[in-house]
Amino acid sequence: MNKKNKQLLCSLLTSAIVLGASQAAWAEESVQPEYSLDEYIITANRIPMKRTEIAANVTVINRAEIEKGNFNSVPDILKKSNVTIEKTANSSVPILNGDDRVLVLVDGRRMHWEHLIISGNDHAGVNLDQVSVNNIERIEIVRGPASSLYGSDAVGGVINIITRKADKTQTTVGTEFGAWGSQRYSLTTEGKTKDIGYQITAEKKKRDSFEYKDSKTGQTKTFADTQQDQQLLTLRLDKDLTDGRSISLQLENTEDNSGFGAYVNPDGTSHYPGAYTITNHKNFGLAYQWGKDKGIDNTVRVYHNQSDSIAYGGSLFKSDGVSPYTYDLSATGIDWQQNWKLNDKHTLVGGADWRNEALNDEDSIDKDFTTTAFFLEDRWQLPSNWTVSVGTRYDDHSVAGGKFTSRLTANREINSTTNIYASWGQYVKNPTIAQLFSNTIWWKGNPDLRPENGETITLGINTKLANDTILQANVYQSDIKDAINWKFQDWDGPGPGTSYTKYINVDNEKRKGLDISLSRQLSQLWSVSAGYSYVKVQNKTNSAASYINDPDNSQPNGYRLNVQFEQDKWDSSLTLRSATGRNLSRFTNESYLTLDMAVNYKISPETNVYFKGFNLTNEAYESISPGQWGVPGAYPMPARSFYLGVQHKI
Repeated sequence: MNKKNKQLLCSLLTSAIVLGASQAAWAEESVQPEYSLDEYIITANRIPMKRTEIAANVTVINRAEIEKGNFNSVPDILKKSNVTIEKTANSSVPILNGDDRVLVLVDGRRMHWEHLIISGNDHAGVNLDQVSVNNIERIEIVRGPASSLYGSDAVGGVINIITRKADKTQTTVGTEFGAWGSQRYSLTTEGKTKDIGYQITAEKKKRDSFEYKDSKTGQTKTFADTQQDQQLLTLRLDKDLTDGRSISLQLENTEDNSGFGAYVNPDGTSHYPGAYTITNHKNFGLAYQWGKDKGIDNTVRVYHNQSDSIAYGGSLFKSDGVSPYTYDLSATGIDWQQNWKLNDKHTLVGGADWRNEALNDEDSIDKDFTTTAFFLEDRWQLPSNWTVSVGTRYDDHSVAGGKFTSRLTANREINSTTNIYASWGQYVKNPTIAQLFSNTIWWKGNPDLRPENGETITLGINTKLANDTILQANVYQSDIKDAINWKFQDWDGPGPGTSYTKYINVDNEKRKGLDISLSRQLSQLWSVSAGYSYVKVQNKTNSAASYINDPDNSQPNGYRLNVQFEQDKWDSSLTLRSATGRNLSRFTNESYLTLDMAVNYKISPETNVYFKGFNLTNEAYESISPGQWGVPGAYPMPARSFYLGVQHKI
């Protein structure tokens, strides 16, 4: 039996188990109190579950942590929680389990785009720099594949940004000033009546081109054409209905007029001198929920995401190297999720997704595709506090074809603070519109691309040790087939170059690693948390005899240490981040160490003043490799910087 048939058989068997379980007699659903986000996690299983019931490595960043950090971007929030961020001058992409194929959701709504987001990286489909932080209630980070629940892109894991639902009437204003002419102004106003709540956030961010430390000379230089000018506006309206039902409307608008220097040339100049982009993102979501009075989430959601951009100086795309490059992106979707209590031992989660994505790229592409999906997962409660979940999903991509993905998890809740778990999961990453159909002077798409696919095995533990020390640890191993990459081809058409790149299914990949985190409350004043991650990535092209270590792995060994101090009106933190084991053919240094700080002082219950510093060690380093076509140091990170801000509640 060949591998393809084995995978199909495995998926069909999983489907049969789930569908067989659904034939059990339906038991009357017992009424439970509405769940609290403080006690339950939603993203890992698409239903509210306690941490000790979840067979996954899960990190939750709550509202209190976000407010204490006075963060002005989602990447800054994630970095403090040991999430690797690949960052260029104009975009930020998260890495989980050593993989940039990470699905990002906002309130369960898919935020990915089917277009190039970050230079040298078209696996990723979202730029976290374009997400507002002012309306965030919490962020749930689930490491490991989740394609059986969420479909394409959920390879390394899922990040679900859950926005704030108004619970009182209050207005907060803030301002911040700092390095390189940085200015930030924010307004958040919210109100709550008996059954209607609203929240409006507005934010303006502006900054000149940032400086970086040159790794060769040690001199501080300006990364030209990296200026930032952003305006972000969000609106959320919630209406509580009877019997655990509600309806929510969400609107998001981002206007971005920022530099597009892309990367630094060996002589220190920006690659596209004078280049900048004008981008407008408009997102709409409307969700109807029911069943919250029974402790479950049933949802029907419709949404539309729109992005329009014009780039000046974008010779990478335009054949004449002069004219502005424009593109229009859109994604329209409908999601349905239904949860059932089959009996005292079985809970079934099922649903369907439909999504149409379109790209109008004036130079090469005017295409769209549609994905239709159905999923089911059954959760069984067994003796001795064991829980087993088995599920499957079928995604039908109008170009790439259909694909089953399944997963099986086992979890044992040893006590109220300890659980052990094991999981096996398949995943899929469909090719993007650009990978399928692009036709620029520099690269060409391939409509015959196959989806990237693979599987991951994970073992882990969550527990509370002596002296209130909390430990989370997991190990994993994954294999991916038909990985999509660029391959240089001989030139076969008019243009200024002698060769171009074409997308093909060229690679197989292996990943293995571990993630460990410890946190402890030392006293009423002091707390500490530490983390270590190890990732080994190996690649093998179709023509190669064996696997080789991936030189673009930006963090083979990652370290994090955070120390927190709280007393009366003071709150401060110091965060150390480090990476070692990097390949010097892709990076300017084998290791780096950075130090960030934040100090808050409450002048009054209504007014808070804060001071922040980043890269206090003034390290010269990069968080992303330029790949085989660039030189080390192409994507330098900002030098030491400081910021002063104030927030006031009205």
